[in-house]
Amino acid sequence: MDNRFESFKKGNKGLIDDKIDAVIYTRVSTKEQADNNASLNTQMKYCKKYASENGLHVVEYFGGTYESAKSDERKEFQKMLSYVKKKKSIGYVIVYSYDRFSRSGPSGAFISHELKQKGIKVVSATQSVDHSDPSGDFMEGIYHLFSQFDNQLRRDKSMTGMIEKLKQGYWVFY
Repeated sequence: MDNRFESFKKGNKGLIDDKIDAVIYTRVSTKEQADNNASLNTQMKYCKKYASENGLHVVEYFGGTYESAKSDERKEFQKMLSYVKKKKSIGYVIVYSYDRFSRSGPSGAFISHELKQKGIKVVSATQSVDHSDPSGDFMEGIYHLFSQFDNQLRRDKSMTGMIEKLKQGYWVFY
C-alpha cells in the first residue's frame, strides 16, 4: 500500500503526528551577533522548551552559528535538510521563529512544503501555527514571505542612510 494513504486510515492522526523525533536549528546572521549576544542561547532554550512541552524527542542540533538566511544555500541549513530527509524517524524541525529557518520568502515556504510532504513539520517555538489544516500552512507561508519583506525593508533603509551620508561628504564604506 502507498504510504501517502496511511494517514487516512481510521483512527490514524496522520503520519506526521506519529513521529516524535525532532531536530533543532538555530542561527544568527552575522559573526558579531554570534560573538556579542546571547541570541543563540535564547533560541536553543525556547526550542528545547517547545520540544519538552510537546512531547518531542530532540535527536540532533544544527546551526548554532552565523549564516545569513537571504539564501537557502547555507552550509548548516543544507546539512540539516539532508539529515532530516535521510532519517525517516524525524517528524519536526524546531526553530525559534520562521525567520531563523529562512528569509528567502517563497523558497523557504517551498522547502517547508517539501518537508511536510515527507512527513516533517517545520515548527516555530514562538509563532504558533496549526499545521493540521490549510489555514496553518497559509499562515506559515505568510511568515516566510514577511521575513523576506523585512529583509528588503532593512536593505532599503540601509542604502538610503548610506546615500545620505555620501551626499554629506562622509565615506561610509571600509
